Amino acid sequence: MDLNLTATRLTKVKNITIPDIFNRRMKTGIKRIDSLFDEGILPGSAFTLTAKAGCGKTTLMLQMLDGMARNGYNVGYFSGEESIYQLAYTANRIGATEVQIANMTDIDEIAEHMSSMDLVVVDSFQALTTKTKMNSRQLEKHAVQCLTNVAKSTECTVGFIMHLTKSGDLKGGTIVPHTVDANLKVDTIPSADSDDARVIFFEKNRFGPLNELECTIGGKGYDFEAVVVKDDDDVKAPSKKKRKSLELDKLLTYRGTLTLSVATTLLEGNYQRAQLLLRELVITNKLIKWGRGTGARWTRVEAEKIAAEQS
Repeated sequence: MDLNLTATRLTKVKNITIPDIFNRRMKTGIKRIDSLFDEGILPGSAFTLTAKAGCGKTTLMLQMLDGMARNGYNVGYFSGEESIYQLAYTANRIGATEVQIANMTDIDEIAEHMSSMDLVVVDSFQALTTKTKMNSRQLEKHAVQCLTNVAKSTECTVGFIMHLTKSGDLKGGTIVPHTVDANLKVDTIPSADSDDARVIFFEKNRFGPLNELECTIGGKGYDFEAVVVKDDDDVKAPSKKKRKSLELDKLLTYRGTLTLSVATTLLEGNYQRAQLLLRELVITNKLIKWGRGTGARWTRVEAEKIAAEQS
């Protein structure tokens, strides 16, 4: 999707003609997944998918691609993590046999394939390579800019599967989640009465709402129609406002040294959520930030005032 981000004059919204592509959505044929993506995937967009190891990232993408292939779309899964034989074994187990798969990590080779495809998944972004000599930072920037630009110009959607560290932080810098249009995540549901329960949700979505979908995963893949039973299903789930309030309380009542890594752990591994809420608490004058980068720490304004009065 070419957004044509060139300099423009101020124009009234009523006089702007929205390109038709914004109204075209690619259907996976899986009703609840299409609803998750706001009635389908926008052509030419780019998204990331993150989750802890074993949560079902590969399974989710294979099932989505298989559904799209059966709907007539030309889709592909490029892997630098598993051989095509491992992928084929998984795909056969879950019935995703219409997906085209390849072991390919070269950025230019993947970009060349995108010119004739509707959607590709790259597993993983960290496995991407190039024939041009670059350091890791340069490679990260080149990879995301190249493939998202190709996505826009060819209307081929690209999805990047991303790795997380053990503490739940995104491996590498933040350029990828900031550059793409949407950040999708899969997580377990602690309150569910089964370890197979999953929640699939958006942390960012430029072209739709932050939808979420609860389902289960098993030997045959995801059951998107399954009803997730909670340990205390009679108790009403907290609203988004209440959930945010509880998250802020976790950060404000923490008694140790509050760092981004600690905040991520407190928020169940949600790195971007931790960044967002810490920034909000600083803006609202409830926390003070000291330092930058990985060495940054946060303290409560109230605590600093008490310390100043006692000194």
